[in-house]
Amino acid sequence: MKPPGRSALAAVGCALLLGTLFFLIITLATTPLPFLLPPLISLPCLPTVHAPSGSAYAAPGVAALADATVSYAVTPTVPQQSRAEIALSLAVLRRRAPLRLLVFGLGRDSALWDALNPGGATVFLEEDPVWYRLVRRQSPFLRAHLVAYRTRLDHADRLLDSYQAHPSCLPDDSSDGTLTLRGNAACPLALHDLPPEVYETEWDMVMVDAPKGYFGAAPGRMAAIWTAAAMARRRRGEGDTDVFLHDVDRRVEKAFAEEFLCQRFRVGAVGRLWHFQIPPVWRRGNATAAGKNGGRRRPFC
Repeated sequence: MKPPGRSALAAVGCALLLGTLFFLIITLATTPLPFLLPPLISLPCLPTVHAPSGSAYAAPGVAALADATVSYAVTPTVPQQSRAEIALSLAVLRRRAPLRLLVFGLGRDSALWDALNPGGATVFLEEDPVWYRLVRRQSPFLRAHLVAYRTRLDHADRLLDSYQAHPSCLPDDSSDGTLTLRGNAACPLALHDLPPEVYETEWDMVMVDAPKGYFGAAPGRMAAIWTAAAMARRRRGEGDTDVFLHDVDRRVEKAFAEEFLCQRFRVGAVGRLWHFQIPPVWRRGNATAAGKNGGRRRPFC
């Protein structure tokens, strides 16, 4: 038998090539691409959704957190505190929330603090009527009170030097070492006329970022710091009171923090923010509260 010639072999090769191409075309046309190529990312199966529509935002604080997220995503303004300073307070909120949070001052970050305490109770105290109305108009859901201060920043040194001459400003060593807040007008540092709910609530966390303290006629934060210390001392429940003080780079804030919040209770510091964990006086005893520091008696420390 005569062997096939070159033309016959070429014809057979072309037929095989055309058959292979035809098979590949049919395979590509009938097989989904993901099964041909290895997946670059392995995704888990979609979860089955059983909850009724709209219920995802029914949990306490979830809707407020969503609103705050959108607000800060689209606004050019920034909160009064830096990201690192906010993170210091957020660590406590993550550990203790839902909690009772008292904030001295309303600001651009008020909606954020309210949202970061889902299911808790957050109350704001503001002294500036114009700023109070502005923030409340933008965030009517906030629980805020307009309050008045009797102090002036340019009287801070005199108040610090003379407060021990006022028995109503000092812990009562003859009883349980606590202080009177409501109606204590005799103490120039006491915020004696706040809304009843402020006195009737045992606050787990206090943020002092107001009132204004950058010009002489401003109220300064002397009374807010004294009141936060007094609240922490009289705590009856479990745990300590977490107190945060902002703007400690300023002389008055730093001096009053050392006098009433006490360096030995300071547990953190970032930027211009100090964090104190203040135990109630019944747990530390009056002897330590009335100790001496460098020869100068500091009854709160």
